[in-house]
Amino acid sequence: MGPAAEAAQFGQVVDVILGIVVGLLAVAVVIALIGVTNTLSLSVIERTREPATLRAIGLSKEQLRGMLAGEGVLIAGVGATLGIVLGLIFGWAGAATALSLMGDVRYAVAWTDVGAVVAIALVAGLLASVLPVRAAARTSPVAALGVE
Repeated sequence: MGPAAEAAQFGQVVDVILGIVVGLLAVAVVIALIGVTNTLSLSVIERTREPATLRAIGLSKEQLRGMLAGEGVLIAGVGATLGIVLGLIFGWAGAATALSLMGDVRYAVAWTDVGAVVAIALVAGLLASVLPVRAAARTSPVAALGVE
């Protein structure tokens, strides 16, 4: 078995592992989408008076939607940033530990993939805010202010 065949075999193994990781990432995005939706829904339920007060003093439904959508994007953005930073650190440390016997391990990051992950996370945060925003915008300010 020559070096080219060995490199092709290692390439196949890496491609399979990468496919599994991408699949796990897709599942993580779905779970994060549910988590952000849950967080925003609880936020809307627990803070019923805040949007009602803002609406009573002149905030429009569109502005309320924008505020809550921004909150969803912020939650998703912070989560994505923290996950990427920790993933890069622990991924490099794990690769350096596991592969250091085979030679030097170079630190290489596919920044386009990282950018795609951030974009997907931000869009997921925006999508996750749709249902809580609709519930908050539908509630009348007078009824929400009367909630104990």
